Amino acid sequence: MFEFLERRVCSGITPFLLVLFCLAVAIKPVLADERLDVLKRISAAGAPALTLKMLDQAQPKIDEDLYEWILWEQERYKILSKWQQWDRLLLKIESLPVDIPEQFKHQTITYKAQAYLELGQTATTRKIIREQLWQTDADSIADYQSWRRLVISSYLKDGRIEDARISMLRYDQDFDSQEESWLLLRATVLIQTNRYDQAIQVLEQQKSWQSKSTSLLAKFKSDQIGQAELWKLVKSETAKESATADQLATLWALGVFASEKMSPVDRVVALEQHFRNALVSPLALFELQADKLWQSYYDYAQLVGNRSELLVGDDEKWLDLANNAAMLTPIKARSLYALLMANSRREEIVNRAASGYLKTFSEIEKSERNLLNHLFNRSDSFADANRIPPVMRYQLVDLALKNADIEEATRLMSGMTNYPEGTSRLNWQLRQSRVLILGGRYEEGSQIMQALISEYKEPNVDDTDRILQVLFDMQTVNLHEGVISHFNQLLRIGVEPRQHREILFWIADSYKGLKKYDQAALLYFQSAMLPAPDSMDPWAQTARFNAAESLQKSGMVDDARRIYQNLLDITPEPARRSLLKHNIQQLWLNQNTQ
Repeated sequence: MFEFLERRVCSGITPFLLVLFCLAVAIKPVLADERLDVLKRISAAGAPALTLKMLDQAQPKIDEDLYEWILWEQERYKILSKWQQWDRLLLKIESLPVDIPEQFKHQTITYKAQAYLELGQTATTRKIIREQLWQTDADSIADYQSWRRLVISSYLKDGRIEDARISMLRYDQDFDSQEESWLLLRATVLIQTNRYDQAIQVLEQQKSWQSKSTSLLAKFKSDQIGQAELWKLVKSETAKESATADQLATLWALGVFASEKMSPVDRVVALEQHFRNALVSPLALFELQADKLWQSYYDYAQLVGNRSELLVGDDEKWLDLANNAAMLTPIKARSLYALLMANSRREEIVNRAASGYLKTFSEIEKSERNLLNHLFNRSDSFADANRIPPVMRYQLVDLALKNADIEEATRLMSGMTNYPEGTSRLNWQLRQSRVLILGGRYEEGSQIMQALISEYKEPNVDDTDRILQVLFDMQTVNLHEGVISHFNQLLRIGVEPRQHREILFWIADSYKGLKKYDQAALLYFQSAMLPAPDSMDPWAQTARFNAAESLQKSGMVDDARRIYQNLLDITPEPARRSLLKHNIQQLWLNQNTQ
């Protein structure tokens, strides 16, 4: 088949994504429930965005099959909840028709209240639920118990522990529930109100890691196990390969609780291990803020500084102490660097401290990137991106891009004018432009590209390929007019012949995107014939095929037919011949019916 030539400079499609894509395509002829099962598996494999896109395309219409539509809509809410896309979930629920069945409407209210709770809007959560609980028949609704539990969770989130306890007691009076989710919530309230023995008793028959961790916390707080025993247990459990990310975050939170009765360095070790996980614990009792690690850094650094008889404000000596410790005791060095990053009034010292902090890691791998993300993107200490040292912001931009978090990358990139040490101005401008374009700030991104190409006086193959990559991003978001201008800028500079040929093809693509099919056909032909007028290598064949399609769309049927026929004459592959014959036949049919 004459498929679109794969862009040589784009190699981001992994075999895994190709498999997912094939699965998504393959679901079309399958029954609706089987298609939904396929999408569930794709989401579980770690591709929620693809799942939601395919779901949008394959979901039955509400007026065609209401029951099937609801099944698909329920799966959408599960996916959005699992991947914590709370804003998108709320937007979807708010756009629902008003006349949906009552039972499904109650389910959407539960999802809506949960989303507001996760976003920290606890008052809104309670308002939504109370409006439902005040209904005369509320206690007969299947979601009634879930609503009551959400109220308790909202009180806990607000620190209204007594209100949570009273609501828990009323719930116990009304229901005799032995569901583990309820027992965990009940134990959480009991621990918050210092009723540790009761919490242990509530969970004693439960076998899940969530219940075991909660019970361990109650035993520790009631002095039934000591910090040394708990610390040893945490290290043993976290070493197991079977431990999940949620479990590791919870276990290391237990380690943090144990370390509070140990030394300052133990607290830093436990907190760093906790925040090396991408996720935080799903259990409310084990949620820790990254600012706790910043404070532990400060406490340990001040202890080290006092032992060395350093004066507050003598930043050079504090920096020397950190540098000397970096090789043998990196945790001590990171604590000193952290103190300087937060407190020094000298920009030069802050930047050197940030650079030193990064160098304490032998490599910046996944766990280190998670740690940096928590420390700088999820803490109050550095909520203002402008406070983050530039050398650290460069790392965080890369992290955001790897996580496809364009909004975060754009926030971090905003206002940065200098480029990092060890990179070139061109590479930094390319990164800036790409982040801005993917973040929706098209005009700013395009202006950077225009300035970059204007300064690009001595082109080389690798740099031109990197420039093309960003221009492809602009094409993806349909910025075709700007892209055509930038492509023509490159052609005027004088790029390598192969790239010249490719650029003509991509300009044709943009004209096709603008539905200017005459210009598109002309440029496809130019790309095909650049080495020689009669070129018929694979690139030329693809370019000629695209030219024929554009001619067909512009109404020049005879020209299109001749190009297809010329390609048919030299094509041996059965599949491609079948496609060409089909296109020629369609031209005859369309012409004869006009």
